[in-house]
Amino acid sequence: MDFVGAGAVLSLPGVKSVRRKKQFSSTAIVATALSGCLLAMVPAPVLAGSRGDGMTATAVELAQSADLGRTYYFDIPAEKLASALVKYSQISGIDVVVDGTLPASHVIAAVKGEMTATGALDLMLAGSDLSWQPLDGKTVSIVAARTDPSSSNVTTAPITIISRASDNIGYEGNPDWVYETPGSVSVISQENMRKTPGRDASDIFNSITGVDVAGNRQQPGLSVNVRGQQDQGRVNMNIDGARQNFSQSGHGVVNRMYVDTALLADVTVEKSDMSGVGGAGTSGGIVTMRTLNTDDILDADENVGGKVNLSRGTNAYSFAGDAAIAARISPKLDVAAAFSRKLVGEYKGGKNNPGLYIDNSDDLVEANGQNQQYTGQRQSSGLLKANLALSEDQELNLGYVGFTTKFGKATGEDAQYNDFDEATSHTVTAKHSWNPDTDLIDLKTGLWWTQTENKQFRPARYSSSGSVTTDAFNTKYKIDTYGFDAANKSSFYLDELMTQDSIFSLDYGVETFQDKTKTRSETLGLGGNGEGFELEGSTPSGQRDVQGAFLDGTFDWGDLVQFKGGIRYDRFQLDGDSYWCEQYNAANKCEDGGTPLDIDLSGHKISPSVSLGLSPLNGIQFFGAYRQAFRPPTIMEGMVKGRHVAGVPVPFYANPDLEPEESFTTEFGVNLKFDDVLTKNDGFRAKLSHYRTKIDNYIVSAAVAQPTPQSFGPPILGWTLAAQAESYVNLEDPVYISGTELELGYDAEKFYISGAMSFTDTDLEGNYDPVIHPLVALPSSPTNGNGLPASWGKAGGLMTVYTLPKRKYTLDSGVRLFDQDLILGVRATFVYPEDNITGTSGDDAQSILRYRTYDLYSSYELNRNLKFRFAVNNVTDEAYVDALGGLTLAPGRTAIMTLSGNF
Repeated sequence: MDFVGAGAVLSLPGVKSVRRKKQFSSTAIVATALSGCLLAMVPAPVLAGSRGDGMTATAVELAQSADLGRTYYFDIPAEKLASALVKYSQISGIDVVVDGTLPASHVIAAVKGEMTATGALDLMLAGSDLSWQPLDGKTVSIVAARTDPSSSNVTTAPITIISRASDNIGYEGNPDWVYETPGSVSVISQENMRKTPGRDASDIFNSITGVDVAGNRQQPGLSVNVRGQQDQGRVNMNIDGARQNFSQSGHGVVNRMYVDTALLADVTVEKSDMSGVGGAGTSGGIVTMRTLNTDDILDADENVGGKVNLSRGTNAYSFAGDAAIAARISPKLDVAAAFSRKLVGEYKGGKNNPGLYIDNSDDLVEANGQNQQYTGQRQSSGLLKANLALSEDQELNLGYVGFTTKFGKATGEDAQYNDFDEATSHTVTAKHSWNPDTDLIDLKTGLWWTQTENKQFRPARYSSSGSVTTDAFNTKYKIDTYGFDAANKSSFYLDELMTQDSIFSLDYGVETFQDKTKTRSETLGLGGNGEGFELEGSTPSGQRDVQGAFLDGTFDWGDLVQFKGGIRYDRFQLDGDSYWCEQYNAANKCEDGGTPLDIDLSGHKISPSVSLGLSPLNGIQFFGAYRQAFRPPTIMEGMVKGRHVAGVPVPFYANPDLEPEESFTTEFGVNLKFDDVLTKNDGFRAKLSHYRTKIDNYIVSAAVAQPTPQSFGPPILGWTLAAQAESYVNLEDPVYISGTELELGYDAEKFYISGAMSFTDTDLEGNYDPVIHPLVALPSSPTNGNGLPASWGKAGGLMTVYTLPKRKYTLDSGVRLFDQDLILGVRATFVYPEDNITGTSGDDAQSILRYRTYDLYSSYELNRNLKFRFAVNNVTDEAYVDALGGLTLAPGRTAIMTLSGNF
């Protein structure tokens, strides 16, 4: 029998050769508990001539030879033996085979530091009934030792050779731990990101349940919506743990993060558990963009190497290329670097089924088949990483990620309202881990800084006669965020007290971050309307501090029960100076500062959480969870001021009585994980979950009254009875968001099929108080009892509330041919958007029409170092606008080919 390992081929005589596909992994081992994919039961050789320690002279020679005698740096935490053996093989490149009796619940002690491969195995198997035997210089077998009563020879139990060296067989490549987690979490692998390359970063979220991206295709920044929540910090979007909190006011999305998918190793979307690091000030979810590091670039047996990807396509997909290189300089030091460049032009939208949306006049808006203006982008990005082993139990990880992009965007007929932007972001991280030889300490600390800056030029606007109506602006939006976190895990093994292997662990720690924003704007003095204070006030300068502490206790009883309960304490402080216009008219424009208003917002909350996972049968896990969350106001929400740009007489007021949001989420579901379902070596994975979230004091921008209502000039948005202002307010009624998510995948090696469904319902009444303190002196009028338009104080007065599609379906299927060198696949997506609650996708959209897209993808591995990919996105050239993506058409049919190489 043959199997391909980390560079070695093991042949056992008398057994039919079965080739294991190398794409799964560069290592040879996976324990029975991870895959259960039995290929053959092979009698192991009897090792004659035993020594006193059970090792024959021949075995000793093998153990001292080749890779078994080398020294490696191991960093394997205390965990179950099955997964620990995988990491052992990845680090050492040594192939491991296991017998059929590997205990699924045995937990090893942490193995960390420089040691020989044999020494590490001894530590991992200490305290168990298992031993190991060398089969050659690069292969060992894990055996249940037994002694023949008639002989002193040591024999081994039957060996189970495992074919699958990867556990990424779930929906869209989700790893197995997703289906062992009692909650909702999704992973986007690098392979999945590259199989259907998108035009921008938002495309990688297309197939994730309960997740979407809001914004406009003209804007490359990301605003991720998780289970109906987004913007203003509701979702913690971070790069390597460093929060990306950039915000800029405007029509639509507020928060943006800038990242290049070419630099990503994977993306983890946590929807359920925000009890630990990353949960401070967050209520909707945690989206972690993990960037490339040494182990993502090099195989386990490489010391120096790299990867290159070059792409080009149709529909103005001009060029995308990236290169990454890494080196293991010594067992204590490795470094990695990567660079990426992308150039895309203005694409054409689809032509078929051209219905797009119903506008506010109940008219159908259709596609025009033209190039979509301002959809071109130029972006460059890069990273640098260094990993240093300070000692046998301490490691320091340093990283830098940079990104810059140039783009333009426009609104209005003929794109007459436009601007040109250059956004730059920097992310610096320093992480330290300390895992000494004790179960009480597994300490991880992190220190980070991020800076995002957008330099925006807004051209002058002209009348039909050619005169300047609105001056040109130069504006610089900037945010610096500083953060620190520390978390420790203490584990207690309760085997002597329980009938099964059981562990009780405590996770506890602290985190803190500070946002500092600064906006500077000036006009070019061309004589039109416009003052710098307008843009400076709508994205105000200021400072916000957020701190959190948490304590979680987790009890694992064998493979049957996992119970987790905890509390976290969060607090915030937002201080600064704002102002409000006591009366807005031609004589009082508020550029002199108006009436000073001292902002002093602070608050704190203790938020409990609890979850339970039950596994009554192998492969089935039921789970339920309840959590509370606390989301404080941002600088923009707490300190907004000034007025609408371009002479529109709508001032912005800070609300000194703004309350933080509080959310309450209940969730239950089931995980399914089976192997050898229909044939040997296949696998089925599924996750079904239902959730319901209640949000009190939901914060949203809304129309409010000026202190002394005016009725001057042309009507403002149709309201003439009182002059309008805007402010952030708390809704009086709770917002309810409920949803059901299902994802499933079946992989039989030669073919695979997977699918996902998301159902979401948002219940938002929209009632609020349009008279915010200290506003007074309202006129009497029969219109609404207080002189205000009837829409104010209700949903019609709210701005940009984003809601996930009502229904979304994804199907993905493919085949692997020619010994899996060739992969051919197709993905279909069907979207049924939610009717807009408050003009969620643009001022002119009442409802977005449903749409469907089909994508084809393929890859062919020419040899170990060269792979060719070809994909066609939107094969049917469907005309549509994204459910949360503004009113710019999405790209039409686009073919992209990619050449990937290793060196």
